[in-house]
Amino acid sequence: MTRRALSLSVLSVLSGACLAQPLRWSADVAPVQNAGLHAIDLSAELLGCSRGDLGDIRLFDSTGAETPYVIQRVMAPPRKERFVPYTLLRNEALKHSTMIEMERPEDATVDALHIWIRPVQVEKRVRITGSDDRQQWYMVKDEHVVAQGARGDPPHQVLQVSIPRSDYRYLRIAVNDSLTAPLRILGVGRFESDDPPEPRYGSAQRLAFTQHDSAGITTLRVERGTPLLVERLRYDVTDSGLFRRNGRVSVWRRFEHAGDRRKAEHRRRIIRHADNVGWFSIGSDLPRVMDAGYFRADSFDVVIENGSDAPLTFTELVADAQQHVLIAQLKEGMRYTLRTGSDTLASPRYDLAHFADKLAPLDTLSHHELLHAPAPAVGPPTFDPSVTLVWAAIIALMALMGWFAMRMLRKPAA
Repeated sequence: MTRRALSLSVLSVLSGACLAQPLRWSADVAPVQNAGLHAIDLSAELLGCSRGDLGDIRLFDSTGAETPYVIQRVMAPPRKERFVPYTLLRNEALKHSTMIEMERPEDATVDALHIWIRPVQVEKRVRITGSDDRQQWYMVKDEHVVAQGARGDPPHQVLQVSIPRSDYRYLRIAVNDSLTAPLRILGVGRFESDDPPEPRYGSAQRLAFTQHDSAGITTLRVERGTPLLVERLRYDVTDSGLFRRNGRVSVWRRFEHAGDRRKAEHRRRIIRHADNVGWFSIGSDLPRVMDAGYFRADSFDVVIENGSDAPLTFTELVADAQQHVLIAQLKEGMRYTLRTGSDTLASPRYDLAHFADKLAPLDTLSHHELLHAPAPAVGPPTFDPSVTLVWAAIIALMALMGWFAMRMLRKPAA
């Protein structure tokens, strides 16, 4: 190895060690009762302490191993749905099964089936096969227990079956009736809604605040110990009269000011600056919601313009963020911990991300309070491979440079 190559390798190792940054926050996950896919509901506080892309979140088991995951935003179901039936070609109850055959709509592929049934409480297993000629049938989804629930307006009792996206012209549904009597099948189709999907807000955080009233202005100041992700604010007031006011949300940012180095009294200072991140209107005839924009902060002001009217008296301020869940394959009896809070950690790339639209968690877990992650132990460990490698590289470089120096000294003068 040349001196240049060895020097570059040493610098690479040293720079990697310098860039390493621990995850600053930690939260234990509730115990896992059954092995399988689980969704972990992420609090607005954990989201607030994470980066904007959420790429610094990690899930570790009790052995310290990293567990792959997918993070998804949760969307609320449409307020009103209608049942759109597919064309049924067969609906026949046999001795030990019910056979249903349907034709796929020409303008759409199928990734879910809703089997409309008479209300009943029973567990059924189904198998889905597909065909283009109704002669040769191919497997689409092997026999499994289907979920049962109510959908639509008015409610329909349905069996809900998710399948791999299929473009077979015909689909056959075989319902296993070997253990129970057949179901009364009323139709097979899908539920549709003209309403666009809306975010589901979760992790409501009641905020402590102080109210300051001055000439024409009311300021609600929030100061916390940890950052919080905020997408909207809900409020309440004691005033029962008519009102309509405009307002804004200002987030306090901190940065270090170096000052003038030419002056003898030069010193570094921390400067606080307010950035306006959201504007809103509130009124006695409007929902008690402030459009706060989208921000992460541990301190901010809600500023209300009162004009010539008397200030309102605010009694409650609640921060909401859109619900996010982390989906992962968890083991029964294993303890899990969420870690986050790094500006430099690269976003993970897990195989699980390729199957994000097919994941169906068994249950949703919560996590405990977010805490500062334990600081690294003081003093080096008995054996640290990274430190040993750095010192070995330094010693090797010094030895190589010494060897070159000796050769130069022994070389006879020209």
